[in-house]
Amino acid sequence: MLQLTPIQPAPSRWRTILENDFFPKNRRRDIDGLRGLAIALVVLFHAGWLQGGFIGVDIFVVISGYFMGRSALMQHPFQPVRFVCRRLYRLLPALLCMIAAISAGMLWWVLQSDRADIALNGAYALVYLSNIWASGHVGYFQGQAIAYPFLHTWSLSLEMQFYAIIFVMARLLPLMHHRRLVLSAIFTASAAYCAYAWYKGDSQAYYNIFDRLWQFSLGTMIWMLPRLRLSRGMANLVYAAALAVIVGSGLFYPLRFACPSYMTVFPCVAVAVIIMLPDTKMGQWCLVPLSPLGVISYSVYLWHWPGIVVANYLLFFQVHGAVMASVLALVMVVSLLSYVFVERTGLDYEDRVSIAARNRGAGLLVGGCLLLAAILAYISHVSRVH
Repeated sequence: MLQLTPIQPAPSRWRTILENDFFPKNRRRDIDGLRGLAIALVVLFHAGWLQGGFIGVDIFVVISGYFMGRSALMQHPFQPVRFVCRRLYRLLPALLCMIAAISAGMLWWVLQSDRADIALNGAYALVYLSNIWASGHVGYFQGQAIAYPFLHTWSLSLEMQFYAIIFVMARLLPLMHHRRLVLSAIFTASAAYCAYAWYKGDSQAYYNIFDRLWQFSLGTMIWMLPRLRLSRGMANLVYAAALAVIVGSGLFYPLRFACPSYMTVFPCVAVAVIIMLPDTKMGQWCLVPLSPLGVISYSVYLWHWPGIVVANYLLFFQVHGAVMASVLALVMVVSLLSYVFVERTGLDYEDRVSIAARNRGAGLLVGGCLLLAAILAYISHVSRVH
């Protein structure tokens, strides 16, 4: 018989989320703070206020690799269904809501040519192939990028594709020694490809999973490396230096340093160093204050770019200064609500229902994404025909 934990009243729910999510006692809050720094860099870059903020994506990629290493490769025994369901409940509800809301609110009034591309981009995003769509349609740093509210989902597609690789590794390679060898090979091959793409000046490699695998692998391999053993003072000094590299990259990196570029090595290695140095005073002082923003970083990432794009459409692409600040403030409110009522609700449901109900729910989420993707693909087709 299905047993459910009663849903808490709204005030209790907010209090529980504040205690368990924003101010947890059993989690490394400096890594949440690192996520907060990453999303701040990305948002400020997209707002036009920070030239090197694009490296926030590189930070997210390394952190994602780190957590996937723990969730899949370091779990014994590996639970494949649990792994897949956790990822689906974590990612799909908020993505589905964002694309449905923006599509419903935007597609009926934009130009027909824009409608076709926006709808098709949304369809690709829902099946986690947005990076493939983007590589054939628009450069990420080109002016026309502002016309596509779902363009930012390219990085989410890369993440899901990496999850698929990790899933296959965890299933086929039960021995840690074999996993370490394969990860090392992936890291080396991807780094070589990245160097080649940089040498050839291939800007479209920015969207390519092969160009990012070395970053994912770097994060994953942290679990397989020996812990850094430094004195407390030296650990704080190294931590501060790594943090300075990340902040300096965000402040001063020009667009030509975007991946593929050897310059992305420095912030990525800095992220790995920070992760390998837990319990430092520098982390508590500099990153922990950003941890609440890091907790909602996925929702902020989902909503900030569509918010900027819609505002630009409505205001004839004149969104600057105080207007941009107002848009971002509204985005933060929407993101917080999305986290509490969509993202967190999905994970709570997955935790409190039976295994059968959990699996059915995951199937419904996938079905909902496929259905909406089919609808958007049809809208795109009709818009092109007429």
